[in-house]
Order: sequence, then structure tokens, then C-alpha cells
Amino acid sequence: MLFYELIDTDANTTGTSLKGYITANYNDLVQAFGEPVYMAERDGFSDKVWTEWKLEFENKEGDTCKATIYDWKEEGPFISRNADKYKWHIGGDCFDSQFAVQDFFEAYQSNLVDQHAEGIL
Repeated sequence: MLFYELIDTDANTTGTSLKGYITANYNDLVQAFGEPVYMAERDGFSDKVWTEWKLEFENKEGDTCKATIYDWKEEGPFISRNADKYKWHIGGDCFDSQFAVQDFFEAYQSNLVDQHAEGIL
């Protein structure tokens, strides 16, 4: 059952902090959430983050939460992107941010949503 709908894939995530982790393949995350909004080699160098999604979710009660999915302090961008499974960091602005990411990702993998931010089946 899907509890959170993805409503924005380029959210303002200023002020988020680490809430948890998700172990996943980069390509699976791209399929579920779209291309990352930040890629250091494309958008400007960072010494901490190479790849980042900036997401906003809404639950059935209309409450929203923001979340980021990102790699952290790797030696280069392809360590996380080329791994079979990688332990991605989840940042957020509320306790439910980690749950929202995992809920939507699992729903996508179970074919409960058709494409990233395209709606519920």
C-alpha cells in the first residue's frame, strides 16, 4: 500500500538533515525518482556530495515532507553510481522523510506507481 505520493522532484530541501539510509542501485533510483537534480561533475564540484535527488512527498492526510537521497564523501561520482547496491543517505525535514522515500521506492518496484512523479496506478 502506498502511503506517500511523490509531488516534486526538484524541491527546495534547504535545512534537511540525515534521517536514515536506503540500499539501492543507482539505476533503480533513477527509474523511480527520475534523474538526480544535482550531479557534481555537471553542476559544480562538491567535496561531500556527488549525486543528489531533492524530493517532496505528500501523504493521504495532505501533510508534506521533503527528502534528499545522496551519496556522502566518496572519492568520486561513480563509486555510488556503479555499485550493484549502495547505501544511500536519506536527508529530510521530518521524521517521515526516510519512510516516504522507502515507501515510494518499494511501491515503484512493486508496480504500484507507473513512473517517477507520474502518478498512482
